[in-house]
Amino acid sequence: MFSLSASPQRSAAFALWGFIFLLPTTALAQSSELESLRATVKGMEQQMEKALQRIDQLEKEKSSTTVRVEQVEKSVQGVQSAPTALNPSIGMVLDSTIEQRNQGGGNFNFRAAEFGFAASVDPFARAYSFVTGSKDGFEVEEAAAITSSLPWNLTAKGGRFFADFGRFAKVHDHELPFVNRPLSMDRVIGESQADGVELAYLFPTPFFLRATVGGYNKIGADNERVDNSKSRAWSRFTYLGRLNSYFDLTDNHSVEVGASMAYTPSIRLPGDPVGGERTLNGIDVTYRYQPLSSAVYQGVTWGSELFANNERIPFEDSGATKRRQSIGGYSYAELKLNKSWSTGFLFDYAPSIEKPGLKTIGYSPYVTWNLSEFNRLRFQFTHADDRVRQDKSERGNQFFLQWTTVIGAHTHGFLGR
Repeated sequence: MFSLSASPQRSAAFALWGFIFLLPTTALAQSSELESLRATVKGMEQQMEKALQRIDQLEKEKSSTTVRVEQVEKSVQGVQSAPTALNPSIGMVLDSTIEQRNQGGGNFNFRAAEFGFAASVDPFARAYSFVTGSKDGFEVEEAAAITSSLPWNLTAKGGRFFADFGRFAKVHDHELPFVNRPLSMDRVIGESQADGVELAYLFPTPFFLRATVGGYNKIGADNERVDNSKSRAWSRFTYLGRLNSYFDLTDNHSVEVGASMAYTPSIRLPGDPVGGERTLNGIDVTYRYQPLSSAVYQGVTWGSELFANNERIPFEDSGATKRRQSIGGYSYAELKLNKSWSTGFLFDYAPSIEKPGLKTIGYSPYVTWNLSEFNRLRFQFTHADDRVRQDKSERGNQFFLQWTTVIGAHTHGFLGR
């Protein structure tokens, strides 16, 4: 009876004692949770304070950068307003060779000292000039002005310059990837020096596409068909058209192609008062492999040009003339090993213009050592199977050691492509 009647009282007692003992534990748990929340909030406050400090720092840096930019702009304006800003950039190239021909002996050949001048004329044009001194005297090789602000992607050039024919005809000798200009090019055009005007249009295409038209007294520094100093009918001028393009096949492979035509409506010949037209066509293709991981110091370049010349040629023993067509060209490949060394091979097929059945075939391996960007040595061996020239020294095996040095500002554009 006692145990039954005391059971509710015992239960209440046990509940009371449990509450008393569990209350501190619950209080401790709540206190721990509050401390954790306080720590979290405090951490967030610290992060917020750091963020606000960083924002203040960035605003100060922005303000100081703006001040520096304004100072730089003022400095630039001061330099532009100074008299020395009108001075053109000046540079010089020395180009010489040591030559040994099996049938002609040796020679120290001072090829040229080329002086370059370039500067902006005003916001609308820039001008440049190359004056060359050699064993034959001084010559103004180029002196031209180029517009820089024409609308519709147009660029105009006037004066004496290298006409935009082919790939290497408009390149100075010391900028070639080999020692000598290919005979196939030399016989039909040489250096494409011209006195006249050119207009170029850059098409708004996703890839590079440019068209060039021009009119000149003649094309070619050694072209003796026309005299620059004499006036003539407009039909005796030379007119040019060229279309060239460049595009990437992949990140490492690219191709450049071009087609050129130079047309002279009438050329006066001895014993032929009527004269005849001359057409010179050219096609050039250049392939490049340039791995992205090697910057510009490694890669492969393969380039070729094909020329077709069609004109009337006088016979040697009579006043009669006959139309002749000669087709020739060259192909070369160059391997860039590293920043300093490269090697290549040039094949040249050069028929005679007067007698296309006679030709010169040349084979030229070469090695280039770039001591720096301004100092270069190149060794080239050439074997010429020559059926055209009477000079025996131009035949057989030939050795060349070329030394080219540059001082000052001197550039002919992006040729190391």
